[in-house]
Amino acid sequence: MKSYLLGLLVLIYGTMIPTFVFASSEITYAPKVVVLTAFPPEWEAWSFKRVYRYKSIPVQGLLHSMICSKDKVCVIETGEGELNAALSIASLVKDPQLNVMKTIFIRSGIAGGVDLASSPLGSVYINDWVVSWAFGHHYLSNQKTLAWMPPGCANYAKNYYHPTDCKKYMQNGFENLAYQINQKLLSLAESATRKVRLKNDQTAIDLDDKFHLQKSPKVLVGATITGDDFWIGKQNQAIAEKIVSLYTNNTSSYTNTAMEDLGDIAALTRFGLGGHYLSIRGISDIDVPPPGETQEEILKKGDLYAGRLAEQNAVIVTQAVIHKFLSVKD
Repeated sequence: MKSYLLGLLVLIYGTMIPTFVFASSEITYAPKVVVLTAFPPEWEAWSFKRVYRYKSIPVQGLLHSMICSKDKVCVIETGEGELNAALSIASLVKDPQLNVMKTIFIRSGIAGGVDLASSPLGSVYINDWVVSWAFGHHYLSNQKTLAWMPPGCANYAKNYYHPTDCKKYMQNGFENLAYQINQKLLSLAESATRKVRLKNDQTAIDLDDKFHLQKSPKVLVGATITGDDFWIGKQNQAIAEKIVSLYTNNTSSYTNTAMEDLGDIAALTRFGLGGHYLSIRGISDIDVPPPGETQEEILKKGDLYAGRLAEQNAVIVTQAVIHKFLSVKD
């Protein structure tokens, strides 16, 4: 597909091709899409497919070789958490045998979900924002409840930002607080999944019933919040909702939480590739205990997961998006 790259970039960016695109070299390999998985279950959902045995590329800094299809769709395992994600992205971008300046990066995996009836287990979110959970002040209030305050524009940043301009401060790339997904790329992904049929299973249906959720997974759009701690509970969910509302200026809402996406897009943005990123997350669990159970009870016996279904559906949606990207022509 000779016209693939030009067509997709024009569709995403308009008539202006980004200045960081450089001429391809015969000695470099240029993936069209790189799927980012975090840990073995996510990796294995892709690596078992024979189509990705076409090419294997050792990349210094990755856990193991990147695997690719004949169509130059590649898959890597980054490791869990923001730091591992960012290091893996940097390893790809800086590897001299690769040219990723036109590559689309898709984080595809599972996530915790919000306690919302319209967001059943196994649903898949194409995220419109990636937001930081950790940056700011998490503390126990005088009323002994969990609380949070944003990093203050009025303290150490006051010499760099006008006091009335804190919104820009909170959304700037330097502090890595919030990143909005490229709207044209997001729209393209949404259009690719309008007729996608997701799977369901009895484990998810039983958990949906336990949480009083709808029982039919669907493709949705919302914001993901990235944090490396496994938090649970209504107070923490309320904090996540507050953070997303603040950092996105009320343009999106908290719908899922995972551990890598902020590291992905922050690293890509440093290399001028933030507009090449998508986050696709299947809902494997709910971030509050079910009615009648406490946080301690859930943590002691283990969270209630529909992880297999969430991963299957994340792959289904990601494959549909990749197919759309590969079919784009000028």
